[in-house]
Amino acid sequence: MTEILITLLAVVVLIISIILHELAHGFVSYLLGDPTPKEAGRLTLNPIKHIDLLGSVLLPLLLVISNVGVIFGWAKPVPIDPRNYKNIRTGWILTAIAGPISNFIIFGLMFLILYLFNFGEVVRLIIWYAMAINFVLGAFNLIPIPPLDGFWLVFNILPDSIRNRILLVLESSYGIVINIVGALFAILIAKYTVLPVVVSLQGLL
Repeated sequence: MTEILITLLAVVVLIISIILHELAHGFVSYLLGDPTPKEAGRLTLNPIKHIDLLGSVLLPLLLVISNVGVIFGWAKPVPIDPRNYKNIRTGWILTAIAGPISNFIIFGLMFLILYLFNFGEVVRLIIWYAMAINFVLGAFNLIPIPPLDGFWLVFNILPDSIRNRILLVLESSYGIVINIVGALFAILIAKYTVLPVVVSLQGLL
């Protein structure tokens, strides 16, 4: 396979994976009584509704072309309103963890398919990309640093007084800076924790 085809293949797999990740957030939030994702038109597989030009296309292409050893990206976050949950803490936790769980389910299915069946080189490569990318997305998003899903899991087990202070900071003008720095720090953590696992998975090819 040519490098261009491999690059396009990896990006397509990533886009599908991050869309399913965000769709899982929205679907669980909707099931818990929050109409916000549906009203925003995000309970759909239509990629146009989810794709973020920078995070879903440009960054993944740049990472693959640069051959840095990891492919990553994001879709537009699905809007939710935790105030619509019967139990805000529980609902928020379930909604936050739904994204990573969806990625780990896909990872598990791809792992079983790759292990149990003997496909040709092209199909095995597609399955491996789906497996590796979903493992990275699931594990990375569980890192408890804003703006990742793992942060909201920890956030919702904290006392109300601390949660309110954190929200005030995140909703202030410092929020964007905190999220950017947090994401960069999380990438650094993932480089030494998540990436080595992905490298070991190459033995399945």
